[in-house]
Amino acid sequence: MAALQDILNQMTSTYNTTAVAIGVKSIHETDLLFEYTYTPPNKDKKGVQKVDLDTIFRLGSLTKVFPVLALLKLKDQGVSFDDPITKYVPELRTLRSQAREDNPIWAVEWDDVTLGALASHMAGIPSDYITDIAPFGDLSAYGYPKANSSNFLGCSGFFGMPGCNKTVFFEHFGQRPPAQVPFSPQAVYSNIAFPILSFAVEAITNQSFTEYVTNEIWKPTNMSRTSATKPDDDSQGFIPVNDVWWTADLGFEGPAGGYYSTINDLHRFGDAILQHKLLPAVQTRNWLKPVTATSSSGLLMGQPWEIFRATNITSDGRLIDLYTKTGDLINYHSQLVLIPDYDLVLTLLVAGPASPTEGSQTTMTLMMSRILQTLLPAIEAAGKAETAAAYAGTYSDKRTNSSLTLSLTEDDGPGIAITRYIIRGVDVPRTDPGSTLPPATPPVLDPPMRYRLYPASTGAEGETSWRAVGTRATAEEVGKQDGLFAWGMNSCITWAMMDRSTFEFGARDHFVFGVGGDGRVKGVEAVGYQVQLVKEC
Repeated sequence: MAALQDILNQMTSTYNTTAVAIGVKSIHETDLLFEYTYTPPNKDKKGVQKVDLDTIFRLGSLTKVFPVLALLKLKDQGVSFDDPITKYVPELRTLRSQAREDNPIWAVEWDDVTLGALASHMAGIPSDYITDIAPFGDLSAYGYPKANSSNFLGCSGFFGMPGCNKTVFFEHFGQRPPAQVPFSPQAVYSNIAFPILSFAVEAITNQSFTEYVTNEIWKPTNMSRTSATKPDDDSQGFIPVNDVWWTADLGFEGPAGGYYSTINDLHRFGDAILQHKLLPAVQTRNWLKPVTATSSSGLLMGQPWEIFRATNITSDGRLIDLYTKTGDLINYHSQLVLIPDYDLVLTLLVAGPASPTEGSQTTMTLMMSRILQTLLPAIEAAGKAETAAAYAGTYSDKRTNSSLTLSLTEDDGPGIAITRYIIRGVDVPRTDPGSTLPPATPPVLDPPMRYRLYPASTGAEGETSWRAVGTRATAEEVGKQDGLFAWGMNSCITWAMMDRSTFEFGARDHFVFGVGGDGRVKGVEAVGYQVQLVKEC
């Protein structure tokens, strides 16, 4: 933790007007594993003078999580993400009459746009509405023609202007051409999608979107300092010097990026997601999944998650998916990170100018990366030690002459290594034909199969389910073979190999451990082989 503190101190050492608050928490612990706050020497006197974990910041686009979650919570009312948005907001169809021409280049076919497409930036609709720069003065130096003032909205929420309301949206938004057709190969980020989703919530619930989110998400989660509007008391929040964004009202676009919250509230929210308090477990698992690709090979898109795929955090280089939502409202920057593999929640809130040599997104994402690269290896080591104490050792059944030895110290690979695997006197690694049907006479294979166990389910009290994955190739051999292909990790096909070979309906790769009331592992069943082994040591 001291090393991470030093890294963050160095990163914030030049921040004279920028505040930072950070938290890292396991959902299994009450207190945060790590917290960090930085209060700059220069700040607005109306706001807090010392930043802590209850200091209120603006969330920017992190707000987009709430319209998506609100609709997911309405599943019991028949809401599906495959529903067209016009099922709930039919007046969107009228926008076509405002288009320059009625074709896919100039007009959105709203009946083709689903709730899920809007939530995952796959709708192809125009990105925004209130970011038109025409009213900002003479822009001829940039090559623009003289603006026609009759096209000015007179609202935006920026630079002291009032926020636009829903009526203004329906009066003019149809003039904006689509970015692409729905469900094109790549996602295109859209702010406007999320207020449109909030319109659907209002139509379904007969409540304002703010009322629904407050009653169904914030209050049950005890997010007492989270709000859709600026807190009445400015001293609760951090306000950068000469800031105009603390009070900016985004009007109907509030659900896209206008909300306020704190580190502690966001941890209550992250905990509630990963502990399945806001949605049933199966629905939560479905929500925490990629939906489509982006132009970056390291970033997938969820609803509305930005899913970073990290391969350089752990010593074995395995993929770890980081479910993030980043926010950026000019002077305010935020990031919520859920890491289901570790049951961890990471939150970052920043207020003030970004680094002059880096954009705000780069600064935030780099900070997130540094935190994870520092903390996760230590958390991984602690988890391995705990797993080794519970699972490592020798299991045997003398009646059937079966023995299984498990180790976490054999190498630095993922999962649990099987270092001895004898069933009914048969050396399984030297006779295992892989996924093919076994020949009549067992072969003697060299090199033998090498197995690792990975957790599959902990849904039953007193039992945990694991699956074994086997390979004969060394890491060097795998790397050489993969180098022959135009894409990466061609040999990684274990997802297609699990649960393939069975004997009397039990899978050969299935192992179920029995866990006592004291949390200690008592034995293991090799399901496919119908053998029960007792832990010796």
